[in-house]
Amino acid sequence: MTLTSTSHHQQRSPRSLTRTAVTLCVAAVVLVGAALGAAADASATETTAESAADTPSAVITLGDSYSSGLGAGGYVDDCDRTPQAWNNLIFGSAVTDRTLLACSGAAIPELTQQVQQLAAIPGAGDRLITVTVGGNDAGFADELINCLTSFFSCTRREAELTTLINSLHQPLVQLYDSVQAAAPGDEVIVGGYPMLVPDPAVRDDCPALTGLLSDSERQMLRRLGVLLNDVIDNAAAEAGVESASDEVAAVFNGHEACANASGDWLYGLKISWTDSTEPTTATATASGSPYQPQWDIVSSFVRDSFHPTVNGQAGYADAFEEAWAAR
Repeated sequence: MTLTSTSHHQQRSPRSLTRTAVTLCVAAVVLVGAALGAAADASATETTAESAADTPSAVITLGDSYSSGLGAGGYVDDCDRTPQAWNNLIFGSAVTDRTLLACSGAAIPELTQQVQQLAAIPGAGDRLITVTVGGNDAGFADELINCLTSFFSCTRREAELTTLINSLHQPLVQLYDSVQAAAPGDEVIVGGYPMLVPDPAVRDDCPALTGLLSDSERQMLRRLGVLLNDVIDNAAAEAGVESASDEVAAVFNGHEACANASGDWLYGLKISWTDSTEPTTATATASGSPYQPQWDIVSSFVRDSFHPTVNGQAGYADAFEEAWAAR
């Protein structure tokens, strides 16, 4: 008998090969889809984690009227604090723990009390502490009154004011050091001030200023504003804290006090008829507020003048968010 050997591998039909190829392709698509889905989920989780990690656990705001919310209206106490202050806007719904310690009229010496209040708040470690101060120490409020009411140009005081502003460097360094000591591990960002009035060479027609401030007075106020922000920046650098002065100035560029129009984020001279039940700076002294009002005139019907509007409050929030992201 002759044995005929046969191969163990039989040739597959074209239909069988096609079916196998399709099956493999489907399996590959399923595997790739699952991998991509897992990667997307991991990426989304990572993005959410990064977003949460890059948001402070709380925001505590120290400072003067540029932090209390003066200009936005709806004041709830003698410090001109308001729910519309930028402290309540920064980071939106991502931050729910907010404390507003700022008070209108506060200067560097008075912030000692706010620093003591800060030290008493538990939870230091991953919060954002903001500070705006220096404008009252530099006498900007009083100088604006002088410029608005004097029969003589206030520019003759520029040298004196320059010396005063430069003298604020070391007191600011000491203040920033004390804030860091009161909030160990927290991020401290200090803020400067916007230019109060526009460059007359860029925007000259300003009904809220015209007839009250000459071009030379406006230019002087801008020079002094730049100097104050520089002093704040240098003091922040020496103390080892972040400064949002550049961000504030950039955000308000083109939105300075001019016509009290919607595009102006700072009021010029603004007449405000205050409700008799609303706290005012005029009653602050009688009610024992720790801060002496810097403007006698602001205590009544021009209290909001040269302060951020509601849009300006949002601008301040944006500026500090940018400084937080860039730290």
